[in-house]
Amino acid sequence: MDLIHKSAMTIASATQGNPVIATFVVIMFVLGIQMLEVTVEQLIWGERFEHWLDVVIIAASIAYAAYVVYACALFNSGR
Repeated sequence: MDLIHKSAMTIASATQGNPVIATFVVIMFVLGIQMLEVTVEQLIWGERFEHWLDVVIIAASIAYAAYVVYACALFNSGR
């Protein structure tokens, strides 16, 4: 949990506490992970397919984006 908090606070400080930009950064990371996943699927199986891991990655990224917004609030309050 400490690693997640440190990474969220790092994003919050890098975006100077702006929750919109911080959420955009998380979205860009998720898109990068999805592109990597699609590339691996195409290299191994020759086609992209949808599976339960896509749902898990999206749900985790939504939760992480919410936590990053909370970290922005902590950053802006001076904690």
